[in-house]
Amino acid sequence: MSKKNYELFSTNIDFSIYDHIVIGSGIGGLTAATWLARAGKKVAVLERHYVPGGFTHSFKRKQGFQWDVGVHYVGNLDKKESLLGMFNYITDGKLKWEFMGAIYDVVYVGDKKYEFRAGKENFRKQLIKYFPEEEQTINNYISLIEKANKRGKIFFFEKVFEPWLSKSLGWLIRKYYAKYSQKTTLDVLSELTDNKLLIAVLCGQCGNYGLSPKYSSFAVHAMVISHFMEGGYYPVGGADQISHKIIDVLNKLGSKVFINADVQEIITEKNKVTGIKVDNTVINCTSVISNVGVSNTFNHLLSEKAKQHCKFNIKAVKPATGHMCLYVGLNKSSADLNLPKHNVWYYAHENTDELIEKATLSETPNNFAYITFPSAKDPEWNLKNDQKSTIQAMSVGHYNWFAEYENQPWMKRELAYKKLKADFETTMLNRLYHLFPQLKGHVIETEVSTPLSTKHFSNYKHGEIYGLEHTPERFKLPFLRPKTKIKGLKLAGQDVTLVGVSGAMLSGILCATAILKLRSSRLFMDIKNFQDS
Repeated sequence: MSKKNYELFSTNIDFSIYDHIVIGSGIGGLTAATWLARAGKKVAVLERHYVPGGFTHSFKRKQGFQWDVGVHYVGNLDKKESLLGMFNYITDGKLKWEFMGAIYDVVYVGDKKYEFRAGKENFRKQLIKYFPEEEQTINNYISLIEKANKRGKIFFFEKVFEPWLSKSLGWLIRKYYAKYSQKTTLDVLSELTDNKLLIAVLCGQCGNYGLSPKYSSFAVHAMVISHFMEGGYYPVGGADQISHKIIDVLNKLGSKVFINADVQEIITEKNKVTGIKVDNTVINCTSVISNVGVSNTFNHLLSEKAKQHCKFNIKAVKPATGHMCLYVGLNKSSADLNLPKHNVWYYAHENTDELIEKATLSETPNNFAYITFPSAKDPEWNLKNDQKSTIQAMSVGHYNWFAEYENQPWMKRELAYKKLKADFETTMLNRLYHLFPQLKGHVIETEVSTPLSTKHFSNYKHGEIYGLEHTPERFKLPFLRPKTKIKGLKLAGQDVTLVGVSGAMLSGILCATAILKLRSSRLFMDIKNFQDS
């Protein structure tokens, strides 16, 4: 890990020198801050946790093991892709990526194995090899993905239109995208085929957006499938290098990230931002970017009067689901244990909706599991951790399973809660041993997280990791855009756009664009210059 490049928050710091204050140091907030800093603005980023980075941070344990909490792979990072240029822009090109190889995901449906191969044609051919009778369906599916995403790009950039343009043109953009966003993934795929096994395989990555086919918008499915179709990449040195490299750039540009800064309120007067309250101390400011989710922002940081002025209402859209994770440390290297770089998605049978919808705490790893191998993906792991390796194994974790323990202190909850975690660990280890029997006898450290863990560190009230759930209704919410009706208050983060690193990064770019009033041509020119440099 890099030397600490962030500072401890103090009420003695002079925040009057900063033009903008960002609440939350996730990738959306850091991206917005960096774009603003590159435009000559001074930005302070406030993080309530004791390490920055949001879901891009990592954590360590005494034996030297390190695990990521949210970033397991990123797509669209080929040299020709603009996303690589965006990363280069906010990290000065210092963040490096490792290609995961020809296979980036493997989906198991029962004992049947299906590989997702990098490259559109490889992806297509491999699926046709598994389902030769469905060749036309597969061709139609990939074509539909491409059409949906062309409309989707315009849909998201409409979020920075001025109100007059949004009313005159934006409604038409939203109308045409509704063909994809207002249908569920299952509805769309069922129009293409009645082959339930093929549908299950095509939805094998649904954990990346947190909803099963019956409930998810086809728009998010299309974006996620396309995002990884050319292959997966992993940040060299681990996921926390993303935030570390960005913060280095912010420091160089005269901006700062402060930790242990728990913002309690965004203060407004006459529908204008006048300050924030941190540690019961008021900091005067006129520009705030909230990167902590729309629910946290409107339901917990703004007054009822300000909330009503914004016409904020998310009753039709629930928080995304939570998850449970088993963190595993092993006493042999990834090579010795033959751990793959690709991720594994396991489903007990082809009815994905039933597996996720009817999940129970005692059975969830038996029915659904997502397994990833960070030490195998990172080429620098063995330089610091010889003869050790790591695995993360996740499954569904509903907040209500643990709600009775929510008010108990972190790491000091009662034995009944610890028993639930221990039972999950046993069941998930058995799932791992079933898929990778060579792991037996080599597990030397384990740790389990639940939605209560997520709530403790991220402050998402229901332990969700994906903000608002990605249903068709989500795509109709008019306030999911950088500008709010409160002067001086902007939004960033995955709620504004889509789930994931690239979605949150896009939100940060859109937020900075709205503040700086950049034209789209200028935005893409900046990215291209860094991409070509």
